[in-house]
Amino acid sequence: MVTEHEDRGSTAMLGGAALCFFVLILFQNVLRGVLGPTAKASTSDISVLLHEHAWSVHLMVVTYLVGLPALLWFSTNIGAWCARRNPAAAAWGRLGAASAIVVAVLFGIINVVQLTMVAARDQLSADPTLAGLVWTFHNGVFTVNMAGVGLALLGLGRAAVLARLVPRWLSPVVAVGAVLLVVAAVPAVAVTTGSPWIGLGYAGFVVWLLFLAMAGVALLRGPRAVASESAGSLPDASASGAGAGPRRAETISRARRP
Repeated sequence: MVTEHEDRGSTAMLGGAALCFFVLILFQNVLRGVLGPTAKASTSDISVLLHEHAWSVHLMVVTYLVGLPALLWFSTNIGAWCARRNPAAAAWGRLGAASAIVVAVLFGIINVVQLTMVAARDQLSADPTLAGLVWTFHNGVFTVNMAGVGLALLGLGRAAVLARLVPRWLSPVVAVGAVLLVVAAVPAVAVTTGSPWIGLGYAGFVVWLLFLAMAGVALLRGPRAVASESAGSLPDASASGAGAGPRRAETISRARRP
């Protein structure tokens, strides 16, 4: 049996990064769900965000800056980690890493837009039309970002399943979650203006959180050792060598009998 040994320190760091990002993104979404205006926000709703709840925008920026290195560390290293355990996971890992970088960039744009709106709230209060336009741009970036999250979920999730980091039953769940996220982003104009289609994206996002939590915990606990399939399929050389000689001699002696 050929067993691949992983450095426990680097594996634990990957798990810690995944769980750190999981906690921060969960916190952000709960905070925005409680305080943030929806895609159909009125001018007064936007004004509340920019004035009374401006502190939440500052907090969102801080959590983004903390979560960014965690996301990039996890997404750009987990693919190689999985590929060392199963080479078939390499391509999926690259897809997930590239998609996660896009997600990080788009989330950055979302935070910059919110920060800009707070910084320019006096001008936006004097021009509600401009405030609505900037908020629509914010919603558009968020809508497109759902497709990026879906592809990151598909790539990283599939790589983790192939490497036996997470259970096999998570594979179809990851696929469904990724499809929901991408489908929710397809009617982009409608979703940007408040279509209920965004509910599909929220369902897929729950799967994204589930994957991050399960992968992070598995990495911290230490994954099971992976045995080489080729080693398991080969016969035992010592056993075959020990029995080959007597069997061959017996066959020859029988052939020489009259």
